Amino acid sequence: MNNLNLEEIDSFYSYNEFIRFKAWIEEQIQDGYVKEIDVKDFYAGVNFQERWFEFETQGEVWRLVYPDGSFQGYWGRVT
Repeated sequence: MNNLNLEEIDSFYSYNEFIRFKAWIEEQIQDGYVKEIDVKDFYAGVNFQERWFEFETQGEVWRLVYPDGSFQGYWGRVT
């Protein structure tokens, strides 16, 4: 898996969609395609759960911000 076609998700349609996405990213970590790295700058503030992931083959870092209340979550490129 050298080239993923990663696309930004401005908000998840449902909590179930978020859970499926989270399971997918965990699978990518287990398979060694991506590694989790430390969050360097929070997207929505320190009160929101956030994780960063480095896709080494693409030279990109992406963030996953968990849904919270009316905020539907976010998946987007950092670098």
